Amino acid sequence: MAERKRSDLATRGERVRRRIHGDAHVERNYREADDFMWMWQDVTDEFCWGTVWARPALGPKVRAALSLAMTSAQSQTGAVKMHVKTCLRQGWSEREVGEILLHTYVYAGVYASLSAFTAAREAIAEFREEQRQERAKARAKGAKAGARKAAPARRRTRG
Repeated sequence: MAERKRSDLATRGERVRRRIHGDAHVERNYREADDFMWMWQDVTDEFCWGTVWARPALGPKVRAALSLAMTSAQSQTGAVKMHVKTCLRQGWSEREVGEILLHTYVYAGVYASLSAFTAAREAIAEFREEQRQERAKARAKGAKAGARKAAPARRRTRG
């Protein structure tokens, strides 16, 4: 794929998007985008991330909760899963995520809330596994670095 020329706003939005969703999520979206879908990626980075999420009045933690509530109310279970993980990364507890979803029950209905709870349960399990894998990688990397430091230097001898 040829190098893409992105607007300054899209570049700024990409930085915000990576901070919120993580590099792996953003890279997967970019990797899966063909020329047609890049129109959507660019506008999303410009408007959603570079304009709205970059505004200072609400922090990322509040915006994550709002995104979860709105996608729950619309029964957008794929988006709910993504925003549950975003909320957890932004410091919301699993219990607080559940409370956000209970709000959906009151204002958007029982079935929107039920769908959101079901998707959230899956997302929480996935998030826990992702965190476990990240910790295991970090431990393995630390052990490898420690083994290199602990290994005695080999002496050269003349024979």
